[in-house]
Amino acid sequence: MLRQDNSMIRDLLKQEDVTKYEIAEEKVNFSYFGDKPSYLETKNLEPIRVSIYGDYPHFEKATAYFMLKKAGVIFGERFDAEKKCDIGWFRDPRITLNKGANKIRERSKKIKMINLFLQDTSKNFVAESVEQHFGYTFKIDPNTYQGYCIAKHNGNGTKSCFFLKCPINADEIFHDHCYQKIINFSSKTEEGVLNEIRVPIFKNIIPFAFFKRRSKGLRFTSKNRSMKIGNPLEYLSEEECKNIISYCNKIGLEYGELDILRCDESGLIYIIDVNNTPWWPPNNLSDTDRNISLNLMWNAFLEAFLPDKFQYYHVPDENIDDFVNVNKPRERLKISYNALKYVSPEPYEFNYKKLLDQLHRVIPAPKKPSPKKPAPKKQENQGSVLESIVNGFIDSIKPFSI
Repeated sequence: MLRQDNSMIRDLLKQEDVTKYEIAEEKVNFSYFGDKPSYLETKNLEPIRVSIYGDYPHFEKATAYFMLKKAGVIFGERFDAEKKCDIGWFRDPRITLNKGANKIRERSKKIKMINLFLQDTSKNFVAESVEQHFGYTFKIDPNTYQGYCIAKHNGNGTKSCFFLKCPINADEIFHDHCYQKIINFSSKTEEGVLNEIRVPIFKNIIPFAFFKRRSKGLRFTSKNRSMKIGNPLEYLSEEECKNIISYCNKIGLEYGELDILRCDESGLIYIIDVNNTPWWPPNNLSDTDRNISLNLMWNAFLEAFLPDKFQYYHVPDENIDDFVNVNKPRERLKISYNALKYVSPEPYEFNYKKLLDQLHRVIPAPKKPSPKKPAPKKQENQGSVLESIVNGFIDSIKPFSI
């Protein structure tokens, strides 16, 4: 039984009127893309093709799915020889897929697979890798730590977490959880409100940052008070942005979204979660901002992974705000992709070919079973013939036995 101070827990988990933050039913019919065709639809370009490897039903709820759908991309699990694929996407929400399987080995030789070499996204891995890269961590030892902490399940997107008071006994530890110190990123203007930064990553590009405000009691839910798009440098320094991208490079994250907190006491930033398969839509993001963010991410996707197609397929600044609601006319927002994004000045050192060669060496292709040789035919019953001769001889002398 975990030892708890109930009054402290009630204060930490104090909830306001949760009905104000209920998530609307997920929109899957793309109606919020607007009442008129998007810029790319009107250009009648040959669609880009993306091969998806992994959990495809899960993909249909993902941010990447909506981004590609809005851009008119054709995607699926396979393409025939006549419809050559432009790029592949390795989607592994739980980091459990076998990268040595014949199917992914053969596909990765033909096309680049985004996120194929991502190492892990578990909470323990993130805590330990953040410490290696930044020199500090949020992970604690619940056997020795003094004070309150948070226990989070290691799995990606489980939303399973609870507060507890440490130290605890060894037999009270859940080994599938990561124990973390409490990091508050508090609003300076509103009591009981916490902030969070979500950073989309496309190799060495951060196209923008989501800034979330959330009631303290709902800190571990997806229910935001508000959410807006901003320049990454509004919330992070250039050095922090550069370190974030360098960190992603080291763990093999080419695409994903990071959840980041800035500690009230120390001012340090903490990457508390790595999402390689983020879901859509973000709660409390307006239809206008949804469309803007998808267009900005699409441009970053092209620039990072298909730069030769950027010139023809990107959404120009005058069309980034393209949400049209004929029932509510409004003035379009002026958005500049280049002015908003952050690009790391350091080269992205992710060597796909080298890592692919290493993967093929470390995980050798399973050998094809050699054809079975037919069993050798038995000799023409030589043994049985000899036996019959001997037995006949014995039988012939039996009557003469004394």
